[in-house]
This record gives sequence, C-alpha cells and structure tokens, in this order.
Amino acid sequence: MSEISKRIADKRLLKLLRQFLTIRILENGLVTPSAQGNPLSPLLSNLMLDLLDKELTKPGHNFCRFADDCNIYVRSQRAGQRVMRSITNFIERKLKLKVNQTKSAVDRVYRRQFLGFTFTSNKNPKIRIAPKAIKR
Repeated sequence: MSEISKRIADKRLLKLLRQFLTIRILENGLVTPSAQGNPLSPLLSNLMLDLLDKELTKPGHNFCRFADDCNIYVRSQRAGQRVMRSITNFIERKLKLKVNQTKSAVDRVYRRQFLGFTFTSNKNPKIRIAPKAIKR
C-alpha cells in the first residue's frame, strides 16, 4: 500500500484498494481470507515490480516481464546464477515479496517457456509457441 500511495493521492481509492486486497470469502457459513488470487493482482504486481524493472535496467540486463512473470537473459550460466541470487535478494528483502523457487531457474532460453512461448535452439533463435501450449 505504501508503494501505491506514492502514486495515488485519493484516500477513497486507497481505501477501496485495501478492501479488495483484504477481501474475505463466506464459505460454508465461515468467513475466511481469500485463497484465490485477487483480481487486482496483475495491476498491483505491475506497480510493485516497476521497482524491479528499474533495478534490472541499471546494469543493462535484457529482460521480459508480464505481471509477476519475468525472464532475465544473460550470456552464461555463471552470470545467470549471480543475477538470480542478486535479484532474488532484491525481491525478497527490498520489495518484501516471495520468489517461487520451484518456478525459478537458470537455464538455456530454448528449454524454458514464457507466457506460452519459447525460442528455437538455432544460432539465430526464433520465437515459437511452446509445445505445452500447443498440447493445451
């Protein structure tokens, strides 16, 4: 909320956003916090992760981010490991967000998929629809 309030001055809108974030669900007569993703999550993740974009831009990293999904492109495995450590540290300490370690990896670009796409392993890589996306 502090990051949002830096950009939005309207107290009524801030109150409404807070209510959306803390929404609770009535299920079987019991009120519980929502276990589902909030409909505002993509919007709010873009606000929060704008700071990540700025952090990645400083050293000139090539990256692609959509909402909370992000790929960072570096030249070597060693550089990938170094960037993974530093960015994970930034996200968890500075932004106070949790990085999903099971989805995070340092790997060749053609072995990973991003938003249903991947790259060919050719010398001049081309974008293609990921096999899993085609199967779906």
